[in-house]
Amino acid sequence: MRFNHLFRVFVCTSLLFFGHFTRAEPMLNGIGIHQELGREIFIGALYSESLSNDANTLLRNKQPMRMELKIVSPEGITARRFSRLWIEGLAVNSKADALMAQADNTVAFDAMFKGRLIQNDHVKISNTPGKGVTVSINDVVLGTIKDENFFSMLLATWIGSVPLSSDYRDSLLKVGDINATLRGRFTGINPSAARLAEVKTWSGEVKSSAQAKSSAKAVAVTSAAATPNEIEKPKLDVPAPVAAGSASVSSKRPGTPVKAQEEDEGPALTAQTLLARQFYVSDAIKKIRSKTKYPQRALDRGQAGSVRVAVVVDRQGNILSASILEGSNFDLLNKEALDAVDRSAPFPPLPETVSGSKFEFTVPMRWTLPE
Repeated sequence: MRFNHLFRVFVCTSLLFFGHFTRAEPMLNGIGIHQELGREIFIGALYSESLSNDANTLLRNKQPMRMELKIVSPEGITARRFSRLWIEGLAVNSKADALMAQADNTVAFDAMFKGRLIQNDHVKISNTPGKGVTVSINDVVLGTIKDENFFSMLLATWIGSVPLSSDYRDSLLKVGDINATLRGRFTGINPSAARLAEVKTWSGEVKSSAQAKSSAKAVAVTSAAATPNEIEKPKLDVPAPVAAGSASVSSKRPGTPVKAQEEDEGPALTAQTLLARQFYVSDAIKKIRSKTKYPQRALDRGQAGSVRVAVVVDRQGNILSASILEGSNFDLLNKEALDAVDRSAPFPPLPETVSGSKFEFTVPMRWTLPE
């Protein structure tokens, strides 16, 4: 008996000792499809060492985790559009001080993507405790960011309070209970040999994260000294649409489709220009949501859902166009989304640090029925 007891103690101790030095491979928590204008853009997958259906638990997770996405759009996605997805997601899901603390890392992350992502490209963003955040495309490592907090901020763009879409977030929180067809489709997407060789040239062009951080910080300090008032620290807590009261819905112009930004080339981001863009987006979204109402007829009919609107403004903040990227199943909510944008105009003029004759951003909105 004593021998058996000692043997069990030895086994348990050995397992704990072994587990301290070896970590399990993250498991598939969920898979979701991101769409724009009714077209699939990419399929994303979230892996975690511990599965969970609670977003906050995963965002606080200090275990190995991984975000993966595979491009399914036949047109691919430009580097600029891909970058904007992350920049906007960070802006609306993060506090101002966190954005400022991670500005250099965000610039380094943006610099890793050197060209258009094409159909079948496979992006991995892996967080390994003690080693940092590694970014790769088609298994070609583009760079590593040492601060593990950066991964949680990126993950919040998928499963935070303002995700790409509610459906997308819900699909990633399935605790491994995933549709077999979707799983098989995701697994079956692979890049060509020619594409693998092409992406390998990117890694040679990318600065190390330390170099990018140092460079971005130097530019930021110089720019901040020249224009101290352009990047003020705003409040980034975005209120949800008002779910009360009766509101007459005026007849607004319909949103005109926004042509996707096709230019892959553009001025390189610095910490200063990045923060200017992020703070502008967060303030604009905050203004729009303060003007958003819950249509009474939609409430009466039990209608709820999510809408994402693409907005383009000129340098003076006037709306050039607004269109629905992702609509709900209900016309009343889709119309209210466009109306709320119209009611919010004009927006502030663009900061001088934001280049170009126009600026595009997207606005996620969600209507939830009162309990």
